[in-house]
Amino acid sequence: MKNDRSIKEYAKLQYNSHENLTNRMNLWSYGSNPESLPKWIFSKIQLQENERILELGCGTGHLWLENYRNVPSTCSIVLSDFSQKMLTKAEENLSSLNLPISFKIIDAEKIPYGNQKFDVVIGCHMLYHIPNIEKALIEISRVLKPSGRFISSTISQHHIRELKDFLSEFGLYSEEKLNLFSEFRNETGRDVLKPYFTEISFEEYINHVNITTLAPLIKYIESMYPKKKYPNFQEVKPQLENAITNILEKNYKFEITGIVGLFKAKKLINS
Repeated sequence: MKNDRSIKEYAKLQYNSHENLTNRMNLWSYGSNPESLPKWIFSKIQLQENERILELGCGTGHLWLENYRNVPSTCSIVLSDFSQKMLTKAEENLSSLNLPISFKIIDAEKIPYGNQKFDVVIGCHMLYHIPNIEKALIEISRVLKPSGRFISSTISQHHIRELKDFLSEFGLYSEEKLNLFSEFRNETGRDVLKPYFTEISFEEYINHVNITTLAPLIKYIESMYPKKKYPNFQEVKPQLENAITNILEKNYKFEITGIVGLFKAKKLINS
């Protein structure tokens, strides 16, 4: 049974600062996909002149940092996150780019805007961190203009399967870990969105990563286990490092497959 409070507390621990997110993004820079995930996602949004955009859970702002040259100057963009530290980092990353962006702390379950204010709402890898997805989707639909677009990315149930299997050997990946996330995955997203949106489409992005050194992988793993929730992780860390080192010595690489999905949907006219 998933616990809404646990989901919310884990998200707060994960994103109390930008380091965890930065370490996770860094791992994917070793991937074989020639197109970065932020560039791929941005290409699917297809921003138009004069559109008003809200991004929920903007993190460090990398979606815009990597694509700033392609942002129409006539757009009006609100970047939001529930974490002030993440939002501060996003503002720091984007402050010199002269983009039509403002920044705001927002809880996706209580969006502080009136009805039908935005042409596009974006939520990248964030719906599974929301305890009450239904409440958030009602809010997203409410603030979208008629036929407005919702762009949401997530991950497959098979995302980083090799790493999950490896961590399971050390008792670090279990049912308890799964219960720290709400149910919004590649495999389930369409059904979750269907009550609130129409014209739902789905595309998949795959990135095969071959890690050849210890540091980026161990930093990624550490980002999954915040000290406040997993105080004993440091005791297991030397065993993980030894095991990863042995794999690298034997196979010259540690293989991980990233499987990301993106849903595009339009607001139901009667919602």
